[in-house]
Amino acid sequence: MPFQPLPQDQPICTVECPACGHRWLVYEQQLGLLGSCPACGAARPRSMGGVAPDSGRQVSFGSFRDLLDEPRLLTLIEETLGLRPLDGARFVDAQGREVPLEDIHFTLQGNAEWQAQVYNFYMNHVR
Repeated sequence: MPFQPLPQDQPICTVECPACGHRWLVYEQQLGLLGSCPACGAARPRSMGGVAPDSGRQVSFGSFRDLLDEPRLLTLIEETLGLRPLDGARFVDAQGREVPLEDIHFTLQGNAEWQAQVYNFYMNHVR
């Protein structure tokens, strides 16, 4: 039977494909299960860690993507991570290299202060 998350569960762990380097969020219960990379199809991603624990303020990757039109989020990304937006969901570092949106989300969710700011942006956005 495939994994079925409970309604209160959120994906909080980042895994990385050893073949192509693509990163994505999974539920903690999925760590160690066989799975394939959504980018290249390779099996057995490795765990990169989780978001800030026990804060109760996690914002899913999908919700994070929905916030990319929020100027305060763009400012947070620029000021804390030193990245600048190109267009829509694309950001580059100081050397002009594109940074995957998943990495930006993971980094912000891994710091309790930044995570709280993103959570507040999201809560204001949905109201």
